[in-house]
Amino acid sequence: MERNFIISAFRNVRRRFGVRHIDDEEDALQEAFCRLWIRRDSISSQSEAEGFLTVAARNLTVDGHRRVQAHPETDIENANRLEADDEDADSRKELFLEIQRLIEQNLSSRDREILLHRDHDGWDFDEIASHYDISEANARMIVSRSRKTIRELYLKRQTR
Repeated sequence: MERNFIISAFRNVRRRFGVRHIDDEEDALQEAFCRLWIRRDSISSQSEAEGFLTVAARNLTVDGHRRVQAHPETDIENANRLEADDEDADSRKELFLEIQRLIEQNLSSRDREILLHRDHDGWDFDEIASHYDISEANARMIVSRSRKTIRELYLKRQTR
């Protein structure tokens, strides 16, 4: 494919879908090109390839925006990084303890254990599933719902 085609696809992603960051734009376009490559035998013209890239990039961008809206960024994700030389170490430690309290008060003992095994011990979902005699999909759902519950409770406390 020629360089103008790539530049054109890049501009379409930026202009049509309101991508705010160049990294998001590059990621969406790169993923769209990967999807195009998989279907390269079924695409017969450059205009068909451009159309495919445009639709794929749009869908990837929309999915990215939905994901960000569904999971607003909070300080929770950084709570377990407690570096001694960091000037924010005290506030991070306080945040970490607050999240621990939320987990203790609001999750069942099984859900707490599963979340701990996944996030602290680094267990894979298949290990969790076999240990608790549940399906791997169920293990994923428990971790996801536990994180969502804690995130929502944390955000509620922040708005008070």
